[in-house]
Amino acid sequence: MQEPSGGGRVALDTLDLAVKGAKAYGRDDLVQRLTDARRLLSEPDVTVYVVGEFKQGKSSLINALLTAKICPVDDDIATAVPTVVRFAPESGALATYEPADPSAPPWTERISLEDLPSHVSEAGNPGNLRKLKSVTASISRQLLSGGLVLVDTPGVGGLGSLHNAVTVSSLPRAHAVLFLSDASQELTAAELRFLRTVKELCPSVFFVLTKIDLYPQWRRILDLNAGHLEACGLSVDTVAVSSELRTIAARSADQEMNVESGFPQLVKRLQGVVGDAERSALNAVGLHVGSAVGQLHATLRARRTALAHPEQSAALVAELGRVNDRVDALRSQSAKWQQLLFDGFADISSDVDYDLRARSRGVLHEAEEAIEDGDPAKNWPEFEKWLRQRLANETLENYAAFVRQARGLATRVADHFELAESQAVLPREVQAPVKVVAEIDIDASFTGVKTRGATGMAAFQKAYSGFLMFSMLTKMAALAIPTPFGVAAGLLMGRSGFLDERKRQLEKRRGLAKTAVRRFVDEFNLQVGKDSRDAMRTVQRELRDAYSARVEELQRSLTEALANAKKAVVDDDAEAAELTRLEADIEALEVLERRADELTFRSAPKPKAVAR
Repeated sequence: MQEPSGGGRVALDTLDLAVKGAKAYGRDDLVQRLTDARRLLSEPDVTVYVVGEFKQGKSSLINALLTAKICPVDDDIATAVPTVVRFAPESGALATYEPADPSAPPWTERISLEDLPSHVSEAGNPGNLRKLKSVTASISRQLLSGGLVLVDTPGVGGLGSLHNAVTVSSLPRAHAVLFLSDASQELTAAELRFLRTVKELCPSVFFVLTKIDLYPQWRRILDLNAGHLEACGLSVDTVAVSSELRTIAARSADQEMNVESGFPQLVKRLQGVVGDAERSALNAVGLHVGSAVGQLHATLRARRTALAHPEQSAALVAELGRVNDRVDALRSQSAKWQQLLFDGFADISSDVDYDLRARSRGVLHEAEEAIEDGDPAKNWPEFEKWLRQRLANETLENYAAFVRQARGLATRVADHFELAESQAVLPREVQAPVKVVAEIDIDASFTGVKTRGATGMAAFQKAYSGFLMFSMLTKMAALAIPTPFGVAAGLLMGRSGFLDERKRQLEKRRGLAKTAVRRFVDEFNLQVGKDSRDAMRTVQRELRDAYSARVEELQRSLTEALANAKKAVVDDDAEAAELTRLEADIEALEVLERRADELTFRSAPKPKAVAR
């Protein structure tokens, strides 16, 4: 674990003092929230995913960034398993395997960095036969020492194969994404579509144009890509780099070549991501501390006012009563925020379900057109792979729409609360149900049916019938036509029968294939739709419970403040001692409030320069 920064140490000290104060006044609810907030500082990882299509230079970029050969790179090697690269004083690697029992936790084993190619590359681990979930490589590098974690992902190919789609579905938990495309050509429609989905899942996205040393026209390609991004309404910062130049510059200590490689600009942006992540964590901690301390402060101020200024007690009790009424209204089942949450998720459910069905219907239409254009029995494995990938792609885009709308709803509910700490309440990230697509069976039994015998018999029957008809007609007409002419007519009739039967069998296979695809898509809609609705209900409950907990905290604080304001004093000595203690505690809480304000002030987002 990396040492916390100066701001992190201040935040940890502030949290510890706030927890101590909450414990002193028996506020276990506040202690729990502040303890949970500590995880924001104790988990300093800043995860950046490196994504793109196959052979776009993802592994080379990570190696060049770290000036170390961590990820395997070769013309014949493609990454098959996500590779996580993080900081550690000593180099090493850890392989994480998928358990045979889905309910069991993954198991791990230590491997050497030299063994990485045999685990993470397509050459050493084709099709991920080892059933690896990921491989974590550790190395001591200054760039990683601040908590930066780089994730080298398999090539996506649009939205890619199913195991890659699972990786992409993790992007909402990423702090940033580097999307790579080389300078050999401008962005394709599939890449732009993928980039739009990535932008919805993780707002902080950088477009990196790679291999500029190999293509002299890279500046024109960069300008064309900028135009495509603008046309799609994608505001994405761009960087052009050469991993080869960076590697050569590192070996020769050539600073000018390093600048030419473009990597200093990329490193600067990654350092900015780390800084933004720390500011975000400090801001969240400051909001939690400010909220908790503010509630304790209100309780103590009420008692101090009752002791020091008894004449103000009635007005204080009336004011607290009005605030308590507002909290009661928030807590009640008819509260507007609960209705807003319920109606919002009802709208999201309707929109997401309609979007999913519209997408699957489009895929079904494409599939039926593809079936009509060929023989499904000849190319069924390739067709089935395409169909599953297309549905996985649509699932991810549908999932991205759900994440975007859920975030927007959480923000609207927070605005309704008008409470600073409610801004720290966010929905849990859920996985896109892309694995469901791989688990659904599709009926392909028609591809194994033998049709040669049927077509041969049909041809024979047609030929024999033609021969008999020709022979009988000629005899009835008393025509002396040689027998070979009858045979020829029979052969022509047989050929016609053969072609007709083959066409009939083809149409039958096409019909069976369409039926199989329709059933598959129906099952897809059923299972993925249920998974989506379950995820929505989970997120809805978590948001509801989180806001309910805030309301209960406020109500408890106000109840104690009212009790303190109304509490009678035993004698003058007890009053003086209690007042002295209250003054000291209030002074300490005011110090904590100032420190919490300082955390949020320092972590306020800075204006960003316009990307060029």
